[in-house]
Amino acid sequence: MTQSIRKEDWERYRALGEVPPSVREVVLRSWERSRAARTGDQLKAAPRLGEEDLAETRKRSRRLRGAARGALERAGYLLGDSESMLLLCDAAGVVTDAVGDSSVMDRGRENHLQPGGRWLEATIGTNAIGTALHLGRPVAITGVEHFCEEIQRWSCAAAPVTDPASGRLIGVVDVSGPAGRLPRQAAALSGAVGAQIEEALRQADTEEHQRLVERLLARGGRWASDEVVLLDRFGREVYASERFRGMAAEFGDFEAARALLSAGDLDGDGLVEALSETLPGASVDLMLEGAEAVGVTIALRRSRSRGEADRLPTLDWIGGGSPAMAAICAQAKALAKGGVPLLIAGETGTGKELVARAIHREGPLAACPFEVLNCALLTVDRLRDDIAAGEGAARLGRTGGVLCLDEPLEIPEAAQAMVARLVEKLMTEAGARLAVVTLTTGDLAAATADGRLRGDLYYRLAGAALELPPLAERREDVGRLARFFAEAVARRSGRREVRFTPAAMTRLEAHDWPGNVRELRNLVETMAAISTSGIVDLRDLPAGIREPRRAAGAETLRGRERVEILDAIAETGGNLTEVARRLGIARSTLYVKLDEHGIERPRRH
Repeated sequence: MTQSIRKEDWERYRALGEVPPSVREVVLRSWERSRAARTGDQLKAAPRLGEEDLAETRKRSRRLRGAARGALERAGYLLGDSESMLLLCDAAGVVTDAVGDSSVMDRGRENHLQPGGRWLEATIGTNAIGTALHLGRPVAITGVEHFCEEIQRWSCAAAPVTDPASGRLIGVVDVSGPAGRLPRQAAALSGAVGAQIEEALRQADTEEHQRLVERLLARGGRWASDEVVLLDRFGREVYASERFRGMAAEFGDFEAARALLSAGDLDGDGLVEALSETLPGASVDLMLEGAEAVGVTIALRRSRSRGEADRLPTLDWIGGGSPAMAAICAQAKALAKGGVPLLIAGETGTGKELVARAIHREGPLAACPFEVLNCALLTVDRLRDDIAAGEGAARLGRTGGVLCLDEPLEIPEAAQAMVARLVEKLMTEAGARLAVVTLTTGDLAAATADGRLRGDLYYRLAGAALELPPLAERREDVGRLARFFAEAVARRSGRREVRFTPAAMTRLEAHDWPGNVRELRNLVETMAAISTSGIVDLRDLPAGIREPRRAAGAETLRGRERVEILDAIAETGGNLTEVARRLGIARSTLYVKLDEHGIERPRRH
């Protein structure tokens, strides 16, 4: 790499401001910026971070450094005896990693051309790293082209690294060596390594999206509402349910929420708080890898039109599958005609609100509002405002209807007394035209006994109780529910209804469903969104569902036998002869066991 000027040219510019006729434009403009920043030409080294600050800088740059690891290892091997070194720097010009000729790296420490050195133009004048960062393009600076005399012992070629996911400049790759001895290929090498890092970032981004979708399906039971969007760390949509976009405007400024993510300068707690302020009433759930936020789900509670309500399942339909649900729905029908407070308990996602709405439609208050009070979002100020304005749950005093308290154990202690007074006020004002339904995953009686829930509130809610079993205990409902959700998605989207092959359906029936009905619904909606053929086979299911899951030791022998039969049916595509061979039993014995376990004999696919 040859110099465009001589030492005397630099000296005349520094002393007299005389511009050398042969100086390159990129160097002259950088000299002018360095002079305006009052960078002293007598500096012997760049500023250097302390060990703690360097460790924090490396932590913030872990995405860049992770993508660069392979390229740095290869470059370090190639540059071992080349009289040059390769430096990786962050967007602030701080060197985070260095590889190459050990003797050159030792010399670099004299000028802090080493991890921790900060090479911005404003701090050390014209240099390849700082000038490449300023211009956002590759730059080579040789010998006396450096603004500070002590740094003129070096020649450097730097290329910026842009994150393909965000489009932001996130770092620089620099190749440096003694002035006059830096290889001609230095600029090409820094550019090639930068391109390798960008490709590694692009591949990591694709893999991260795949992991996010897998985790979204696995955590479907934690969704707080029906409409959900999954955003990556930069605010890009990875998945969105059919009606999310249309509903988001009702909750706040969705684009502003995405902008918060794309800014990339919030920690986990700050991000959740900021998103919640931007989309009040939405449920925000971070996707973490270690301590790092790599994505976020934002869920909105679906508001249903009257036409949609007419398509919701009735108690007869809900109880038409498993014997357990048939008994519960028969009891619910009787309670729908009464007026006693009703407590519906069960694991997250078992369909408590679905049953509560079905009871509402069966009862004498079917024409009145069904108002859900999300207890996790309650505050004293919000309650006070609603009561003063007669809005929200407070409107039921004049309209009558069903007050549905969702998870009362989540009510802040300061708001519990006000909720108790609100329930009492509504009962007084509406009388028989008010019904109270409580949905809970916890034990309200135990919470009252240990002081977590006020007694006066509990005794206004305690009455008849229904306990919904988890979906894993009513596998007969899986197929019916999957078809119901598939029909609902097709109706909303206008697309054809997604269908599951016998092998896929068998695997669904064998899955444990930790997220219960909500997890199943989310799976169906996701499959409908990503399926190109409308047919979902076993290989199309997420890995967490597709792979056989053996029953835990705490389960009964009968339960383990049923799961093993279902697994074998799924693995063989419904070939009962092969199923019997795998299980080591006669085909006639297999037929008996199918009948005993209530497993429908599959049709070959």
